[in-house]
Amino acid sequence: MLGRVSDIDLRLLRVFITVVEAGGFSLATARLNVAESTISTHMTDLETRLGIRLCERGRSGFRVTQRGEEVYQETLALFDHIDEYRERLALVKTHMGGTLRIGLADSIISNEHLPVSDWFTHVSDQNPDMSIEILMDTPRALEQMLVDEKIHCAIAPEHRRIAGLEYLFLVTERNLFYCGREHPNFLVPDDELTIEMIEAEGLIARGYIERFDEAFFKPESHRAVVHQIEAAALLVLSGRHAGFLPAHYAERYVSSGQMRALKPEEICLDIPFGIAIKKSREENPLIDLVLQDAKAGLLGSEIIQKVQT
Repeated sequence: MLGRVSDIDLRLLRVFITVVEAGGFSLATARLNVAESTISTHMTDLETRLGIRLCERGRSGFRVTQRGEEVYQETLALFDHIDEYRERLALVKTHMGGTLRIGLADSIISNEHLPVSDWFTHVSDQNPDMSIEILMDTPRALEQMLVDEKIHCAIAPEHRRIAGLEYLFLVTERNLFYCGREHPNFLVPDDELTIEMIEAEGLIARGYIERFDEAFFKPESHRAVVHQIEAAALLVLSGRHAGFLPAHYAERYVSSGQMRALKPEEICLDIPFGIAIKKSREENPLIDLVLQDAKAGLLGSEIIQKVQT
C-alpha cells in the first residue's frame, strides 16, 4: 500500500478516476488525450504501487473490482479535500480568490427579473482572481449538493423547505400552461376549454416535484415526466403534450406562434425564486459575497426575506 502520497501517485489516481468514469481504457483516451497503451501502463503502475487489482480488462470487457470501487470512492474524497484546501489557501489572500461553486436551475437565462448574467459580469470584474464553477440541475439535486457542501449556494425555484437550509427570496416566477401549435386544444377558445378537455390530451409532470399542479389537474392525467424546463418545452412543441413553463421562457415560442397559453387567467402558478444556502456552515467569504450582492439588488431584488428551517 501507499505510504506517503507523492505527486506521481496523485497523477495516477486521477487517471484511474477518469478510466472508471469513462467506463474503460479506450473511452478514456479522448478525455486524457493519451494513447490507450499509455493509460494501460499508468494503471499497471498504480496497481503495483497499491498492491491491489483495481479493474479487470480483456475480451469480456472492462469491470472495476470490489476493492477498486473502494479505492475509487476514497480517491474522490481525497480530491474533494485537496480542492477545499486549495480554496482555503486562496482565501488567505488579502483579495478575494478561490472558486465560487454555484448551483443554478435551468431556464434562468431568459428571466429578465433575475439578472444572473449581469451579476456574473459584476463578480468577475470586482474579483479577477476568483473562479466560478456552475452546476446546473433540478432544485432537488441542488438542495442535496448544498447539504453535502458540494456547492456554496443555489439560485433556483423553491418548491419545498429542507431542514438545515436558509432561503432568501428574490423574485416570483409566473408559470403558465402551454400547448403547441399542433395540439388539439391550440385553436380552442379559452371560454370553450374545460379542465376535462385539457386533461384528456396528456399532461407533463415535473419529476422533481410531487403533485405540483394538483390545484388544477388530477395526477393520473400526466402522460410524460420531465426533469428540466427545456425538456418540457420540447414536449410542448411536439404538439402531443401540454404543461407548465415559465412565462419568460415560453415567450419566444408564443411570439412566433409555436405555443399558446391555455386559460392563463385561471391556470397559473407563481413560484418563489431565490437563493438557498446551508445554515450550519463555516464562515466563507465567497458565500458572504453572494449574500451581500443579493441584498444590494444585484440579483433582482433589493428586499431579501430570510427564512430558516
